[in-house]
Amino acid sequence: MTDISINLEELSWMPRPRLLALRRLGVATVEDLLTHFPRRHEDRTEFPNFPREESDVPICLCGEVIKTSLRRFGGWKKIFEATLQESQPNALSEPMVCRWFNLHYVQKMIATGQRIVVFGKPRLRGKRMCMDHPEFEVIENDEEISIHFRRITPIYPATEGLSQRALRSILYRVLQEVADAAWEPIAPHNLVRGARSEAIRAIHFPKSWEARDAAREYLVLSEFFAMQMLIAWRRADASVRHGQAHCGSGALLEKFLKSLPFELTAAQRKVLSEIRRDLAANCRMNRLLQGDVGSGKTVVAIAAMLLAAEAGYQTAFMAPTQILAEQHYDVLRRWLEPLGVRIALRTAARQEETGPLPLFAREAASGSARVSRAGDGVAPSRTLVDRQCEPGAQYSRRRLPHFERPWAIYAVTIATNKDRCLSPNARTIVLESLRHFHNRRYEMFAACVMPDHVHLLIQPWPKDDDDKGNTAFWPLSELLHSIKSFSAHELNEIENKSGSVWEKERFDRYVRSDRDLKEKFHHILRNPWDSGVAKQNEDYLWVWTQDDELRNESSFRRDAETSTRDACAPQALPPDEPQIIVGTHALLYESVSFSNLGLAVIDEQHKFGVAQRARLTAREPVPDVLVMTATPIPRTLTMTIYGDLDVSTIDEMPGNRGKIVTAVRDTSALGEVLRFLQTELARGRQLYVVYPLIDESEKLDAKAAAAEYDLWRERLHPFRCELLHGRMAAAEKQQIMERFRRGETHALISTTVLEVGVDVPNASVMVIENAERFGLAQLHQLRGRIGRGEHKSYCILLSSNQTPETSAKLAVLEGTTNGFEVAEADWELRGPGDLLGTAQSGLPALNIGDLKRDASLMRRARAAAMAVFETDPRLELSENQRFRHLIVEQQGQTFSHVS
Repeated sequence: MTDISINLEELSWMPRPRLLALRRLGVATVEDLLTHFPRRHEDRTEFPNFPREESDVPICLCGEVIKTSLRRFGGWKKIFEATLQESQPNALSEPMVCRWFNLHYVQKMIATGQRIVVFGKPRLRGKRMCMDHPEFEVIENDEEISIHFRRITPIYPATEGLSQRALRSILYRVLQEVADAAWEPIAPHNLVRGARSEAIRAIHFPKSWEARDAAREYLVLSEFFAMQMLIAWRRADASVRHGQAHCGSGALLEKFLKSLPFELTAAQRKVLSEIRRDLAANCRMNRLLQGDVGSGKTVVAIAAMLLAAEAGYQTAFMAPTQILAEQHYDVLRRWLEPLGVRIALRTAARQEETGPLPLFAREAASGSARVSRAGDGVAPSRTLVDRQCEPGAQYSRRRLPHFERPWAIYAVTIATNKDRCLSPNARTIVLESLRHFHNRRYEMFAACVMPDHVHLLIQPWPKDDDDKGNTAFWPLSELLHSIKSFSAHELNEIENKSGSVWEKERFDRYVRSDRDLKEKFHHILRNPWDSGVAKQNEDYLWVWTQDDELRNESSFRRDAETSTRDACAPQALPPDEPQIIVGTHALLYESVSFSNLGLAVIDEQHKFGVAQRARLTAREPVPDVLVMTATPIPRTLTMTIYGDLDVSTIDEMPGNRGKIVTAVRDTSALGEVLRFLQTELARGRQLYVVYPLIDESEKLDAKAAAAEYDLWRERLHPFRCELLHGRMAAAEKQQIMERFRRGETHALISTTVLEVGVDVPNASVMVIENAERFGLAQLHQLRGRIGRGEHKSYCILLSSNQTPETSAKLAVLEGTTNGFEVAEADWELRGPGDLLGTAQSGLPALNIGDLKRDASLMRRARAAAMAVFETDPRLELSENQRFRHLIVEQQGQTFSHVS
């Protein structure tokens, strides 16, 4: 029998082209294949008659192809049509016309006389009943027909070069070769019923719909239980990490609260008491603070910072963008400098401790500003510019992933050109080239330089802000180009050679889970010995991990000294040390040191990866952690992504905020909208006009801010308009925002750079063009830029798209300003796939579970996992030791990064 852990390439009967296609699906082992679950099933035991009416529900039909045709329209465009007839037609039967637009390969697969199964939505087109772009499968009368026909048939996520029929046949054969005993149960017996092997077989080839449903419930519960065990372990691991109390007496806090021109709401006071209790405890705080836009989360966070400062500890306050970091810095200085609290700003672009920022400078500000750019006093980067590349060397983007996500981790292999062999000296140079960009442009977890190729495991770092104000990351292609050109220049110089050194890189995989990370990590570290380049027990000098950096680089001595000092009893900070350090991702870099870090506050936490938050919070002694979000989180997600956090919710808005009225208008009503805007401007109000794009695009049917700017200047004359977008220089953006804040500019024509960090109480009107192109959460965030003063505010959503989906989405915003209701509606409309990013959460990807559909199963799995850890937190009982493999470990610690 076949073991589920073996690689598919070890199966002698497996065709190599199939292996390559399966690899694209992330399937490498037998277990990977058998846990590649169907996305749906079709009932092919019997088929309904061809419909005579349209349906919004996809249906499965079977018929014979009686006619095919290829028609051209619009010049080069083509439509391929296949006309189907029922298997047993009668006088009333109508044919079904299946149509595919510009899919040339389809006409090569379908021929007259074939019997095919189609799946799609029937639509009436004139007098013909049609299916546009249906899924289809040709039924062949061979010895395998029983696998594909006259049964409940699985339909899988597939890829190019791997048809449903081929994938189904492979799975059927592998299932016959795997013994039931190979499948060890994941979940406890009191949570699931039956054997895991039975569930695996039934989910692929069920004998009945009831068997399919029972198998799915078993597998979803097992998958959710594995996730909840990891979350429960995180909580248990955090609770045993010895912390310190970071809470002062509260005298400074009382001074701050009395200085505020408003009273805290009851919800703010409740949340503050929860945070204060955590700060006073000797175990680590790990708390999520969620609240709607404008609910007053920042005030609560400042209160927590003051309690930590009074106890002699520093606070790190991290924001996702520079504009939001500067907003926080200005607010903190305005409120806390009169109390004598020392504040510093640390971003990638500037470092500052006193004096006003250009964006938020006040005319009455006094004192000298000490401003320096990042890099002052630091040796300049040795990165070679493009002109230093070898003549004729071209590095292509091919074979790189077509998607690149923030904070993603990639495994990459680069081979030498024409089997060029790297000498020991050359390997040292290549390794130094990889280390050169470590902690500058990327974080490198592991690297191995072999004689003819290089393996590396890297995570690109932030580079700059994009046109939406979000953090942009170093592209993988640019990083690899820099590595190759830098090392090639050095190698050719010492070896007195010319020409290219490297072949095109091979993208190995996008690391999706801790299991992936651990697997690739160990593969890279073991490569010299597994490949025979180095003998067992023989040292190989060109393997690198971060532990080597920690041992060898003197730049880490300062952190060691800091840790030693922090381990002592609480002490007052030196008078020249800031008590609160505000920053962006720059706080993750080693160039920012903390004297006595006691509290980490992370704003808009969903824009940071878990690994990045861990860099800030994984210090010893353990700091307390408060993460904040203005995007309310559906309850199911609080059990998953944020399951290891205690959750505090501000569910009450301050009473001094103006009401926001939201209206959806067709673009044909623009004249009426303009008259309303002129009226509001004449009353002394200010407004935002937001566009999805900076410049017009031939590919997208959407308006752009730069293209429409002159039109708005004419429309709103004589009132002053200015253009703002993310591609402007930082100084120019700061000047524009300052003029708007002072009231010199009346209307801001902008992109979504306004989404966070802008607080102008007099701005009471927002017009959002092409509103259908934004997500619900983003529209709600944009709307939160108005209604910050006492004036009644208006948000006008302009859209010419009248589809039911757009109407339903915009109606949500028109009907409520409550962020929690918006979040739940977003969850209903979009589903969990768009809201849950496991790369961000550090949790394993879901193969079969659906967080929205299976919320009740998640609650059962969570209760079971918590019960296990309550009775046996170290999993020492014999019946619980089998759960240990669910928790990935690396050198005695979980390799998953605790939020």
